[in-house]
Amino acid sequence: MTYIVSNIATKVLKRDSEDETLNFSIKADVTNKTDDSDVCIELQGLDSEGFEVYSVVLDGNIQPNGTKTLTTKEDYVDFSDFDQIASWQFAG
Repeated sequence: MTYIVSNIATKVLKRDSEDETLNFSIKADVTNKTDDSDVCIELQGLDSEGFEVYSVVLDGNIQPNGTKTLTTKEDYVDFSDFDQIASWQFAG
């Protein structure tokens, strides 16, 4: 096991009804179980049937055996894509 990912959460920051897009932020608590402090993980947004409909990459610096909350912001995401997401999971 290289990383332990928990507490994945999203927050919609802005909805643009005219363009039918939104901006959102996503965060996750990541525990680094490797010897390298450079961390890069992928999170998958799954629909209600478990199919991936969106993905994001979180990266940062986490000391070996340390835990940190990583976050990123996504802009201009189609309503139709975001609204299909029923859950998020670590792709690792």
